[in-house]
Amino acid sequence: MKKRNNRQRNLLHNHPLLSKAGVHEKTNKAKRRKERQNLRKTWFSLSA
Repeated sequence: MKKRNNRQRNLLHNHPLLSKAGVHEKTNKAKRRKERQNLRKTWFSLSA
């Protein structure tokens, strides 16, 4: 007869949703907005 392990398994160990974690970056929307803000600043400084 096979001996049974009494220790509990970690069910989250190789979970596919946990593998997408990593470095957090700005969203594309935030990057576009920041670029637009910088463009407005340069236009304003050139016109003033």
